[in-house]
Amino acid sequence: MSSRTAPSLPAWRDARPVKVLGTGAALPGPPVSTDELLERIERRFGARVRRHGAAVARRLHIGTRHLCRDLAARHEAPRPGHSNPELAAAALREALAQARIEVEDLAFLIGHTTSPACLVPPNVALVADHLGFAGPFMELRQACTGFANALIIAQGLLARADTRPVAIIGSETGSVYFDPTRAGQDPGQLVNLVQMGDAAAAVIVGPDDDEPGPRLASAFFGHAGLGMKPGFALVGGGSDAPVVEAGGLEFEHDYGAVRAMGPLLFAHGARVARSLGIAPDRCDHVIPHQANGRMAELLGPHLGIDPARVFVHADRVGNTGSAAIWLALATLRPSLAPGARVLALGAEATKYMFGGFSYVHG
Repeated sequence: MSSRTAPSLPAWRDARPVKVLGTGAALPGPPVSTDELLERIERRFGARVRRHGAAVARRLHIGTRHLCRDLAARHEAPRPGHSNPELAAAALREALAQARIEVEDLAFLIGHTTSPACLVPPNVALVADHLGFAGPFMELRQACTGFANALIIAQGLLARADTRPVAIIGSETGSVYFDPTRAGQDPGQLVNLVQMGDAAAAVIVGPDDDEPGPRLASAFFGHAGLGMKPGFALVGGGSDAPVVEAGGLEFEHDYGAVRAMGPLLFAHGARVARSLGIAPDRCDHVIPHQANGRMAELLGPHLGIDPARVFVHADRVGNTGSAAIWLALATLRPSLAPGARVLALGAEATKYMFGGFSYVHG
């Protein structure tokens, strides 16, 4: 479905620009190849996953990913130094260094994740502890489109003329929710194992001014999932299901529904982007949600642009959920020419959300 034929849905829009002061990223450990991942699971857990897992990886075009855990045990916490708040803090430290400011120069810290270190206190509070940040913070429990709502909040905060910079961090350590023994029993869990990666990425934004420099603008967010069953959910762990009989939390993924809804979400996002004057065919690059390594060849024709203009690195890092858009932007920025225009188009399967923004490289 094209953006010109997608039905109109309500979406929040905020065209106000904010200045990008720095970006940063953190990946846990060295990249793990698909062959190494599947061999490790077969050898340690006796799950027969190599043949089917390799076929899934080829279909998704994901060759490597980074994991916060060693897959040495069926249920396993992150390695020391690679917990969600530790990765988030590392990503923000890199962004602070790029911005040439200190953590105490920040006015506000916004985090978004679906795999927090604990339900309470919020993950971002632990990030603040790691950074020694004594200022205010907030957290969104949102996955692949959390970046859009976080940016909308930052735009509002920065509307005050005297506001200092605001930091946004998206982080995921979802590999801890995968039970290696289930990968050989449930095709859906095998896809999750091959597709997902752990990461954190951060952006620091400040008030717009008259000085040259990169800017984010035209943030938007909406959803198409009213009354629909979630396409992606974490089973158990909330107040409706406080006891997990299987012994661990697990991602549940309705791949058929997600495949059917994916084009519609990008069509909604492109429609809103056009209404804000940032049509895909007028941008130098499009950053889509990094669902798989084939997003360029799938999305380019759908948006009516050359697939070479669609930036994808999920083949190297997998689907990193909340970190994906910020991680892609941080990776792409060093290669951009001054004045290059980028459109981010996020899509989230949990309740079929879409969101995005424009970026102009200064």
